[in-house]
Amino acid sequence: MTAIAILLLAAAIAFGLSRLLRLPAIPLLLLGGAGLSMLAGYVDYKVPQELIAEMIQIGLAVLVFTAGVELSPRRMRGRTRAITILALTQFFMLGVCGALTAVFLGYDWMNALYLGCALSASSTLVVVRHLQQRRQMFEPYGRLVLGVLLLQDIFIVLIMVALLKSPQGWLMVCNGVANALALGIFALGVHRWLVPFVVRRMKLDDEELMLGALAALFAFSTMAYLLDLPFLVGAFFAGFAISAFPMNGLVRGMLGSLSGFFLALFFISAGAFLTIPSLEIVGHSLVFIVVLILVTVFLVAIIAELVGYSSRAAVETGLLLSQTSEFSLLLALTGVASGQITPELFSMIALITVSTMAMTPLISRESVALRLVKWHPRYRSGEAACDVMQNHAVLLGYGRAGPRTAYALKERGISMVVVDEDAGVIRQLIAQGIPCVHGDGSDVHTLKRAHCLEAKVVFCSMRRTRDAQLALNYLKDSPVEVIVRVFEKFEEDTVRAAGGQPVRTAVAAAAQFLEWTEVNLPRVEGP
Repeated sequence: MTAIAILLLAAAIAFGLSRLLRLPAIPLLLLGGAGLSMLAGYVDYKVPQELIAEMIQIGLAVLVFTAGVELSPRRMRGRTRAITILALTQFFMLGVCGALTAVFLGYDWMNALYLGCALSASSTLVVVRHLQQRRQMFEPYGRLVLGVLLLQDIFIVLIMVALLKSPQGWLMVCNGVANALALGIFALGVHRWLVPFVVRRMKLDDEELMLGALAALFAFSTMAYLLDLPFLVGAFFAGFAISAFPMNGLVRGMLGSLSGFFLALFFISAGAFLTIPSLEIVGHSLVFIVVLILVTVFLVAIIAELVGYSSRAAVETGLLLSQTSEFSLLLALTGVASGQITPELFSMIALITVSTMAMTPLISRESVALRLVKWHPRYRSGEAACDVMQNHAVLLGYGRAGPRTAYALKERGISMVVVDEDAGVIRQLIAQGIPCVHGDGSDVHTLKRAHCLEAKVVFCSMRRTRDAQLALNYLKDSPVEVIVRVFEKFEEDTVRAAGGQPVRTAVAAAAQFLEWTEVNLPRVEGP
């Protein structure tokens, strides 16, 4: 009991620091475990290694089970092609870059494989929590990220099986991967048919839901054991099997505190395996971190834009995926247990994971994405069309309502100019022959280039309401009518006080704007 109390105290301190510093809890939990290991040299009491091993095994199952619950394939609907291309390209290109970097630094091929695989996967827990906090789970780029995470986790599970079976020969590798795929297909069948049937036909209370979720975890873990697979493969597919809506939300609520308890113990215990890194290990870790961030952001931004996402969404996706995963730690721990890698290499992978997870809230900020988007090649060739304009409409931000609004204006013969900061959107507008200005809609210089003071109406659908307020300040002494999209009730009063007309959501804004055009901008009849 004393050992468990010490582990829980260390976990509580780590969670407290996480809230205080606004950093992900996982890196701090790992560091807390490492701190316990270091303190053992100065005090008489040491947490038994047997207990740490048991906590890791239990935590492993809960960890991958929780990750699986968050990754419903239904979120990939309509985006399967884009998600598949991006996930395959990022995972394997980043893995190759990581392995080549390891070989360049002098590691043998087995260590290079583990390092390359560890760098390839992004953290499901960190990314999902980040999207939830920013309310972006159901935005197009949020769905793209979740789909990529699902495929990444499947890839890393299969690669983990292949690496563990590799000492037994290629035949056993193929057999192990085939068994894992078979279990995954079975989980997909449960996800698509059995879980919806249970939800429709049975009225389960909270206790029954929890027991059902745990039964799925034990059942899939048992099947993994019978197929000679690591039990964590069964745990992941168990979570995946019950990830269908609304089951995933119900299970997440039931298991939230329980999973948090075991995950804290797992990461504290995993941190106890860390060894003090040498200066060489620290230097190599920094090299891998730089490679990870640069390759991920650059590669994901290019591929995401090529498959149809805007430049800003593409850059945000790259920034959000720029960390290693809890699955990287699972892979490394499995490698240590099998004797394929050394504890020192596990410590380096853990150091990379800790650092990149802690950096995620810092580098994935909106301000960072905006700065990077400004480095995108600018498409100025189509902007000359708005040199002289009067009595026109200005769209500050194209967004999802932009195409519909632009079509309605064009149908009525009303001239218009679109202002957008996304170079990818500007390129599409130029190709369609729509006058546009590449810039920030809250910038006075950009508003002047769009001749906003001479416009009849300005429609603001920028992502941040404070940007619209800057535009309203610029237009406050002009007769221009300004329609502003808002997201919250309190923002409506602010917009009205500044002289604008607030509407909620992009769809409502488009509808109200089109209603306004019917009254104030009559249709122009052709010859």
